[in-house]
Amino acid sequence: MYKGKRLKQEKPRRWQKSKAMLVSLLLIIGVTISGTLAYIVADSGPVKNTFTPSEVTTEVVETVLGKTKSDVQIKNTGDTTAYIRAAVVVTWQDEAGNILGEKPVEGTDYTIEYADVAQQGADRWIEGADGFYYWTSPVLSEDENANDCTTGVLINSCEAKPNKVISTVEGAVTYHLAVEVIGSGIQSVPASVVTQAWECGVKEVSDDGTLTIKQQ
Repeated sequence: MYKGKRLKQEKPRRWQKSKAMLVSLLLIIGVTISGTLAYIVADSGPVKNTFTPSEVTTEVVETVLGKTKSDVQIKNTGDTTAYIRAAVVVTWQDEAGNILGEKPVEGTDYTIEYADVAQQGADRWIEGADGFYYWTSPVLSEDENANDCTTGVLINSCEAKPNKVISTVEGAVTYHLAVEVIGSGIQSVPASVVTQAWECGVKEVSDDGTLTIKQQ
């Protein structure tokens, strides 16, 4: 009976000891996991951007003499090399800048002579399927090279015919022809920027940086 009683008392002691070891092990694992999680959170904080975003701005360079404008180019006035495109908008406007809802007719109301825009290739203007004219080579910025930061000539010359006079209830209103060239630019690197932002007009960028333009 003595041995039996001793055996009955030893079992709970061994269980309590094992239980204590198990709890200690779980605590150690818990501390390790907590420490790991704390490290991950602390290590994945926000990273401050130390780069200054580039700015792409453009300016139309042209010669205007009376009702004729010529040698129309686009200058990259930003701070990074960029691709440039232009929209040519021709409207009738009165003295207040109000636009007449009648489209001027080329050859009748005005004449315009574009530079060679027919073929694909570097250093040329090409009319895209979206109506924009694209200069197919990247253009250095004014900051990078003030002597070489413009495209080639887009419009050799453009001449307006006589003004249009419209009779209204209030009286006659004189409209003059307005030929506006609106330039825009986009950074040249990475190449995916231009193909995504100007996807309606740009098909691809070749290894030498030349744009292939989508045409009608």
